[in-house]
Amino acid sequence: DWSPAPTVGGQRPQGAPPGGDRSTPEPPDRGRPIGLALVLIGVGVVWLLALAGVSLPWELVVPAALVVTGALVLLSPLWGGGSGLVGFGIVLAILALVVAVPSPAAISAGDRTIAITDVADLEDRYGLGAGTMILDLRGLELPPGTTEVTAGVNLGELVVVVPSDVTVTGEGRVFLGEIGHFDRTSSGVAPRASFSEAGDDADRVLELRLRVGLGQIEVRR
Repeated sequence: DWSPAPTVGGQRPQGAPPGGDRSTPEPPDRGRPIGLALVLIGVGVVWLLALAGVSLPWELVVPAALVVTGALVLLSPLWGGGSGLVGFGIVLAILALVVAVPSPAAISAGDRTIAITDVADLEDRYGLGAGTMILDLRGLELPPGTTEVTAGVNLGELVVVVPSDVTVTGEGRVFLGEIGHFDRTSSGVAPRASFSEAGDDADRVLELRLRVGLGQIEVRR
């Protein structure tokens, strides 16, 4: 049954809907977490492939997930609810930096130069959290065979100066940045470089395993 809104002195009260319309406004759209759902589906697919024994380039999985998450954050205004993706992206960025370089590098920072002249003084690996690390190996007397050196920097620059006469092999990887080795350069997202530089002494080989999260690798004589 319809009945008119009450009047006061012949006037309809302020705010009273004409015609007695008592419809309830719809609650605001809180947005659907479509982006986060897609990320979770992707993680599940990668996990299933790993359990099924499918060979995956794990060094590219985290950066690829970070790129996809960033794209979904940019597109989130189309469906709303992108705040959860931002937090997930921050976690991925931290994880990418952690897995990009070898330990120990955790909270160390600054500029350091390490000069090594004796193979007995070589450590298993060298790491720096943030800054510039220079490994000066010019005075290192290598024994016959292959000598491996592993080093990494989370954020900054890694410079390795090698002896003038030895053969240099190995590889360098950067999550985001540049790799300069002798007269060649690789740059961009997740660049990788293989070192293969002959020296006067082919019996003595220096094998480098270098990693940088964000920054630069430089190998020179």
